[in-house]
Amino acid sequence: MKITIFGSTGFVGKVLINKALTAGYQVKTLARYPEKLEDIKDTIEIIQGSIFDPLKVEAAIAGTEAVLSTIGPPPGKPCDPQVYEKAMEDIVRIMDKNGIKRYIHIGGAAHEGGENENWTFNRRFLRFFLNLFSKQILVVKYLEWEVLKKSNLDWTLVRPPRIANEPASGNISADEIMLNSLKISVEDLTDFILEQIASKEWIRKAPLVSSIGK
Repeated sequence: MKITIFGSTGFVGKVLINKALTAGYQVKTLARYPEKLEDIKDTIEIIQGSIFDPLKVEAAIAGTEAVLSTIGPPPGKPCDPQVYEKAMEDIVRIMDKNGIKRYIHIGGAAHEGGENENWTFNRRFLRFFLNLFSKQILVVKYLEWEVLKKSNLDWTLVRPPRIANEPASGNISADEIMLNSLKISVEDLTDFILEQIASKEWIRKAPLVSSIGK
């Protein structure tokens, strides 16, 4: 199966693309700086370009069966949320054009967009912290989710809290209403994302995914 991965040079994306290759997927990716993928360049198809360029996005997803995205604004740096909203609209439009339905994207545990969710003290604290230092990320992820809700894609929005550089525990919670804890390891998170390619459990849903009891 051939898939596209956006964000493959980032913290989560690097782990995800290597796991996808180990699992036997053929991978296309979009990278502004392909040299960051030097160690695996012979095992993947790289399109040089930006997520904000629709022509490059189409080149990256053409001929694939699923698209995975770890794209997001850099923490603590200014950004224009509408630019990310437009990029999501372009992805939806291009996937529709190419007849690709499955889309898995990373959101966050602290942004709005859900209904009847349990906002525990810890989750409210997480939102308060991000409002102070990375408020635009919350806006971006909210806007992206709103675009997905209006689409016809088989999307899943994976919403983690803090992503820790730790080994997999294999012990995670995925729930639309309740965030179990304030962190998840990057290994567990990427395992969960890859599992969604074939799973129908979370289609058109946005699970809060975290380690259990951490």
